[in-house]
Amino acid sequence: MKKLYLIGFLLLTSIFSFAQNTDEVIETLTQAAASMTSMQCNFMQQKTMKMLAEPTFAEGKMCYIAPDKMRWEYTKPYAFALVVEGERITKITDGNAEVVDSKSNRMYQGIVNIIMSSATGKNLFDQKTFDVTISDEGDFWRAEMKPKKRDMKRMFSMLTFYFEKERNIINKVEFTETSGDVTLIQFLNISLNENIELCN
Repeated sequence: MKKLYLIGFLLLTSIFSFAQNTDEVIETLTQAAASMTSMQCNFMQQKTMKMLAEPTFAEGKMCYIAPDKMRWEYTKPYAFALVVEGERITKITDGNAEVVDSKSNRMYQGIVNIIMSSATGKNLFDQKTFDVTISDEGDFWRAEMKPKKRDMKRMFSMLTFYFEKERNIINKVEFTETSGDVTLIQFLNISLNENIELCN
């Protein structure tokens, strides 16, 4: 009986310690995101779809300037970009720019919020939006984000983020859709807090 009590105590202690550690990790990542003034990188995207035998691939680049400017641009195999300046969203297809109309703005704003949060780590750990589970993956922190809000739950069953421990920045993100399709984005050649202009 004493052994059972001891095992129970050890389990409770380990759970409490991990909960404390999780809070510390979230706080560290949140502070790192809040202190970011700019970020510039390339990215590789892989999408696995149930209806296709082979995954599809895309490449691009991203620029972010705090607090609300971002350009997310695909360069291969097609040319498409979203440019965000505050509440103004412009989409560029094959060099043709078009400001997003007000009717489509809510949908695009949702997409932009997900992209910006995914790339910078800002506003990720909102308990009203996600159930968060943090795990230690060696050189990375793995954050599993289960959506709570109805609109997001319709699209995604899980969002998984990997953060570099050394710099406390995003390394890759995986979106698992309710359909079972999975999009993996790897961030490369990341530059932080440099004087940059929004990518042209």
